[in-house]
Amino acid sequence: MDGQRRTGAGTPLRPGDPEQVGPYALQARLGEGGMGAVYLGRGPDGRQVAIKVVRAELAQDPGFLTRFQDEVTNARRVASFCTAQVLDHGESGGRAYMVTEYIEGVSLKDYVKQNGELSPGMLHGVAVGVAAALVAIHAAGLIHRDLKPANVMLSFSGPRVIDFGISQALDAASGLTMTGQLVGSPGWMAPERILRQQVTTAVDIFSWGCLVAYARNGVNPFGTGDFSVMSARLVHGDPEIGDLPAPLDRLVRAALDKDPHNRPTARDLLLALVGGETSEAAVLGKLTAWQPPIPPAGPVPGQGSFPPGPLSGPLPGPPSGPPEGPGHTVAAGSGMPGGPGHTVAVTPERTAPTANPTRPMPPDGGSPARRRGRGRVLLAGAAAVVVAAAVTGWLLTRHDGGKPTGAAGGSGPAPLPKAGLLVRIDRQSGWPSRCYGSIGRLVPTTHVAAKVISDDDKCDMLPRWSPDRKQIAFTRNVSATVNELWITNADGTGTPRMITDIVDGRTRSAWSPDGKKIAIVAKTPSGRQIAVITIAHPETPLRLTGDGADKDDPAWCGNRVAFWSKKSGTQQIYTVDAGTAGGSWTQVTHDDHDVNDPSFSPDCRTMAYTEQPAKDARHVWLTPSDGTGTPRRLTSTATRDMDPTFSPDGTWIATARGETAHQSIWAIRVDGTGAMPVSAGDLGIAHPDWS
Repeated sequence: MDGQRRTGAGTPLRPGDPEQVGPYALQARLGEGGMGAVYLGRGPDGRQVAIKVVRAELAQDPGFLTRFQDEVTNARRVASFCTAQVLDHGESGGRAYMVTEYIEGVSLKDYVKQNGELSPGMLHGVAVGVAAALVAIHAAGLIHRDLKPANVMLSFSGPRVIDFGISQALDAASGLTMTGQLVGSPGWMAPERILRQQVTTAVDIFSWGCLVAYARNGVNPFGTGDFSVMSARLVHGDPEIGDLPAPLDRLVRAALDKDPHNRPTARDLLLALVGGETSEAAVLGKLTAWQPPIPPAGPVPGQGSFPPGPLSGPLPGPPSGPPEGPGHTVAAGSGMPGGPGHTVAVTPERTAPTANPTRPMPPDGGSPARRRGRGRVLLAGAAAVVVAAAVTGWLLTRHDGGKPTGAAGGSGPAPLPKAGLLVRIDRQSGWPSRCYGSIGRLVPTTHVAAKVISDDDKCDMLPRWSPDRKQIAFTRNVSATVNELWITNADGTGTPRMITDIVDGRTRSAWSPDGKKIAIVAKTPSGRQIAVITIAHPETPLRLTGDGADKDDPAWCGNRVAFWSKKSGTQQIYTVDAGTAGGSWTQVTHDDHDVNDPSFSPDCRTMAYTEQPAKDARHVWLTPSDGTGTPRRLTSTATRDMDPTFSPDGTWIATARGETAHQSIWAIRVDGTGAMPVSAGDLGIAHPDWS
């Protein structure tokens, strides 16, 4: 079943279709088959998702829901850098359902049908991205079993593999399997599938070879025909792979070997595609040079809007899986019909333990050969980082093979910056009534968030980069009445130091352009005031304000400090001179409701802020920072976004999206396009700072 399509696709809900599944409102039908249906839905936070609803009669199997929950839990471990991340599951109206990211884009099948074969650049991106997805799927102990062009989405963030996650539960359900059915699609199944032999991760490698040949030539390497004809060709015929560029020609031929023992693993493919034919050391070198080798999760374009018209002023490891390849047996199951007379699977099955030995992890200081073996093991969890480097901007590449449209000197959308964001990582749920926050660094292109400070008994929040990105300022909540400003080295070295304890509340700080001063919300006899402290001598703060109105959220750019104040009755944003005590205020916003979270663009000319038109509504707007011109909304009214922060190059804005208790980080271009999640995980990630 083809579970996702480009934005706006799908058919209207039919009579008898549910309008709500759990907390998700259904909007359209994306596909259906023997197992159930897939719907386009929207979550409570406004995010579009794909919802797979299993047939009601499956709930009659006593063990089905238990197996279903186990399988979805397993599928959620798959790093989502090149897959559709599994987000949720549950039971609604007696029917089990699974929720995945909705991939906004076009399937490889539809793209080739409309545009013909891929250019060499796009072809390489698809080959790398799908191989990387298989690394993640196989490392989590899963087999896709229905990898085909319809199940590879071409999104802005790269190729994404969809339709996997619950096959073992479905296969085990009583009465489900029909005689003669196979999970898969004719033309894309490995010979051992047709012959009912052992099913291993090697079946996905065979499908990868078929898919890459199809992407280059526009036709299946085994031709066309009905199920019996295609089955005979797959078992006995030779593929026509066409004129594939090196090294794809050799890799595809190896992937299409009739003997599964002779096929490369997904990691072998990835090494050859991004690290050189045999140089694992070179791959590890790229890992180190590009980003820390940590298994990431992946982006999915989302929804965003930006009203037309000019804006005054310029807008700037996963757990180790079983050994890949033959060696473990998985029972054939039943899939969803993809057309008359044939069935396809929507999910992979979990692989069973195998007796095949794995390459041992060598000790430090081992021989070069043994160190290369260690690199291969590392790649099981870290290959995603290499892939992200290899496929970043792949969709920005023109069909004629030209350079990315976002590259210097070109035109088109700006690629997602690689610069890391600072974030608050929740160790446990409970925010804001209970705080378990740690300061972390999030890599947007890999979705990897790692703690910078390992104090797991503290409540740390609202981190801010120093201008040279070598230090981090953050707020530490000590008690209901005590909050402190701390500074630590951005690389995690050294000991964090407390600068002052006069911070009033859980509030953020702002560095001066020279990195020698910090603006804070200070506790004073006259109330909460915006003050500037010199880091070397914090005992003598300079109070920029002195009135009795409540105020918060300082931001600093050039010689101006911005903040919100209730001076006029509602929260509005103002700026003051950073070096003048009690100086005059310039009002930036003039809304009839509260606004907050001011953030300057790198050139100080544009300000992003959060609009709060209702108690539970949050939207990000842009306006000239001098208070002139007309503000323009950046994020959709269907989503809840706050805490905007510009990327260092000023082309993107990151926000905290979702309910306050469980937020995630999203990024969107300043023109309102390309909205996508850039964080992953079950616990909240919030308080972003990009520049």
